[in-house]
Amino acid sequence: MIPVFLISDENYAKYTAVTIKSVLSGTKEKIDFYLLDGGISAESKKIISEIVNMAGSSIEFIPMDLSLFKNFPDIAHFSLNMYFRYLIPELKPNLDKALYIDTDMIIGGDISKIYNTSLDGYGLGAVPYITEELHIKSFQKYKDNLNLPKNHLYFNSGLLLIDCKYWREHNISNALMTMTAKLIHKLEMPDQDILNIVFTNNYKVLPRQYNLVVDESVKFLNINDYTNSEKDCFVLHFTGGKGVRPWVRFNVPCRKFFWDIAKQTPYYKDLQSELLINQISLLEKPDNITKYVTLFGFIPFLKIVTKGKKEKIYLFDVILLFSSKIK
Repeated sequence: MIPVFLISDENYAKYTAVTIKSVLSGTKEKIDFYLLDGGISAESKKIISEIVNMAGSSIEFIPMDLSLFKNFPDIAHFSLNMYFRYLIPELKPNLDKALYIDTDMIIGGDISKIYNTSLDGYGLGAVPYITEELHIKSFQKYKDNLNLPKNHLYFNSGLLLIDCKYWREHNISNALMTMTAKLIHKLEMPDQDILNIVFTNNYKVLPRQYNLVVDESVKFLNINDYTNSEKDCFVLHFTGGKGVRPWVRFNVPCRKFFWDIAKQTPYYKDLQSELLINQISLLEKPDNITKYVTLFGFIPFLKIVTKGKKEKIYLFDVILLFSSKIK
């Protein structure tokens, strides 16, 4: 049985179901899913459980205590739930190894290929951001802010192959919690920044196709080279920072992979309706022009919304800084 951890609350239940279904669709081995529960309804648990049980796998919903992270930063589209991954090895002390995946991912092919990757003595396996290869100077400024050395490859925390035994022996969970509290005012992508600090130049670099951040990957890679399921397992990551999510916009790259799986779940019609509502909302405001100012070339920092003769500027997409009239 392959142990796979995910994090969700009720807002993400539909997407979680799609991610889980994608794992089950391509994997021959049975899966032990552990869903770190930040507030999922009984009805959603029932639906997700049926998807898993019909495939002969198992799922356990583990209730999480948000108060453990109440003083940690909650920035932009990130929520406090993200910190749950810090505790994975402690939550299941019987496990020596585990795989964590975000609930905005689609797994193509057999996930056992990722799980069975040797960590070669490292405590963590992850995939570096392709953005760093393309924007070296701006990315280095970001790393400088975190005191990360130039030779460290900054990785994405959406997929983590964890040596649970290593984490427990080296007290990694406590180190992550302590470091987050210490650097609370410096973090831009909180859990991810901390994981990169704790595992600076000390993690197994996994193949790029195991975490293809969609918006960047399709711009700079021949995506067909990585999404050939006959060649290898691949993971599409529909990250939220730039709205690159199939249930938000019609024209998201690689959306077919998401919808092919979504239609196999009970949430298919709900997801279609959600997409339609989002698009209608955009069409009803044709005079809206939205621009983003990014930090270091890739972090959405300011959102500037122009409507008619009014302009509003938001910090991290949610906090209104000021509103003014355009002359």
